[in-house]
Amino acid sequence: MIVNFLATVAALAVVLGLCGALYLWFRVSLSRFDSMIAKDVLKRWDAQLAELSDADRELQRAHPPVEVLEAIVALPSPWSRRFQLSYAR
Repeated sequence: MIVNFLATVAALAVVLGLCGALYLWFRVSLSRFDSMIAKDVLKRWDAQLAELSDADRELQRAHPPVEVLEAIVALPSPWSRRFQLSYAR
């Protein structure tokens, strides 16, 4: 009786573990895809800015299009250190 219960719990743990791993893999793949698309959008916008005059370029940088703002937000942010490793002397 206890063996059947342990086998059921083990099978359930394996299924939940596989579902969790699949979910994490999907999230990582989707975030990498979003960052690649965001980089492409920013490269295309940078190429468009290079063709403009200085005054128009500054105006476009001050008021970027919505897709550029979305691309900036979609880019992954760098990790910040939580602890400063400097020692006072």
